[in-house]
Amino acid sequence: MPKLLYLAQFAPRNGIPVPTKNDAEKFYSETYHQKIYDVLKKYNYDFYSTNDVNELIEKHKEFDLVWSLYNRIGFRNSEIFVQSLCEYYHLPYIGAAPNIRALIEDKSMSKTLAEHLNIPTAKWAVSSRKFPLSSVPPFHGPYFVKPRFGSGSHGIDESCICDNWQAVLTKANDYYYTDTEIIVEEFIDGTLYGVPFINSIDGSPIIATPYYHISDKKGNLISNGQKRRTEPGMQSYVSHDKSINQKLIDLSTNFIRDIQPCDYARIDFIVERETNIPYFLEANAMMNLGIHAAVIQSFLDIGFKDYDDIILHILKPGFAKIK
Repeated sequence: MPKLLYLAQFAPRNGIPVPTKNDAEKFYSETYHQKIYDVLKKYNYDFYSTNDVNELIEKHKEFDLVWSLYNRIGFRNSEIFVQSLCEYYHLPYIGAAPNIRALIEDKSMSKTLAEHLNIPTAKWAVSSRKFPLSSVPPFHGPYFVKPRFGSGSHGIDESCICDNWQAVLTKANDYYYTDTEIIVEEFIDGTLYGVPFINSIDGSPIIATPYYHISDKKGNLISNGQKRRTEPGMQSYVSHDKSINQKLIDLSTNFIRDIQPCDYARIDFIVERETNIPYFLEANAMMNLGIHAAVIQSFLDIGFKDYDDIILHILKPGFAKIK
């Protein structure tokens, strides 16, 4: 039987859960990384579980397939590190190719692709401490300021919504202080929707029912704490609006076609409140597959039997890559 390397921040080592530092990590570990470990064990996969990336380097000849759930490892551009190593070792893996992952992780580049595909996209600008914003606004506000790279709403709070350009410059300086590159977006007053997909063995994507978030924060903002269930005020719902769903699925289908090879991902949109126009926001090639995640409810809505069925479907195309 082929052997899988299961690699994640909280992947159990020698069957023992990795210690967590706070409630957010505990939730992430118990509802996501541990749950996938449990599925692998339940269905008798031959796998090795660890949270140490060095074990891929040291033991790569022992594995036939790698599934890494690392979004970040603690250094710049680490999101593509594991996949790049796998390419170097000619080792099949589940996920997105390094170049695709890099495209998706860069919110500016993914917006450029969306714009190229004629997907409505709000205006944006990027900057860093070395290349700061101009004192003259490039487009009208209000604005939304956030890290250019990364996921999970890290570093995002209500102060990211700026009514004027001076507020943007002040917020940008806060990010520059931590050497964080930023993206400034035209703020769209609307609802955040996600459109998840999983590829099949034949490469045809299975696109789940879109879902949306409602938050009690300013601008319907979703914080990292809300996503990790350590902060109240967010609710997620599978969308039953056929008109909106069809628009989102059509736009996502175009985007998905151009981000291959990619085994699974989520495309995010803001649907403007007044016009119902969906604006591309970003994509996530490492969407949360935790048992309570909204994407799971979306896949269940299109006919997957249960959580195990979804995870097993992701594993099958992965093992099919082994020659």
